[in-house]
Amino acid sequence: MYNRILVAIDASPDSPDDSLNRTTQFARMTGGTVYLLHVARGHIIPADISAGSGLGVRSAEDDVDVRERQVVQDAVDQLAAAGVDVHGELIEATERDAAEVIVQRAKELDVDIIVLGYQHHRGSAVAEHVIHQRPHCSILLARPPLSDR
Repeated sequence: MYNRILVAIDASPDSPDDSLNRTTQFARMTGGTVYLLHVARGHIIPADISAGSGLGVRSAEDDVDVRERQVVQDAVDQLAAAGVDVHGELIEATERDAAEVIVQRAKELDVDIIVLGYQHHRGSAVAEHVIHQRPHCSILLARPPLSDR
């Protein structure tokens, strides 16, 4: 059924996404392996472009907030402690490319379902772009936290 589950999370420390508890329940119910994915926002830096020092896109080492890495690690640790087979990944991309990254990783990992955390459909176009790409698997949109209903 759902043996390989890609869960796109928002690892920003102030994110309202509370999907880890639901992910734990879902993974236990299906017995599946969870692949946590956070797409960190890459940025174009005007100073670099105007100074002519390349494309102006920072590398992941320069741009990804250490707190985001820690949130991903904490999420992996939480799921593993609950007995879930879990793998975490952080990829940097521009916000515009986030949906493509999610669908590409789903294809590469041959997942059965993509779970999009609440932040991916609460006003951003990520969920819509993922759906329009018609991935080979099911898509589940996580419900909003209690405070946003």
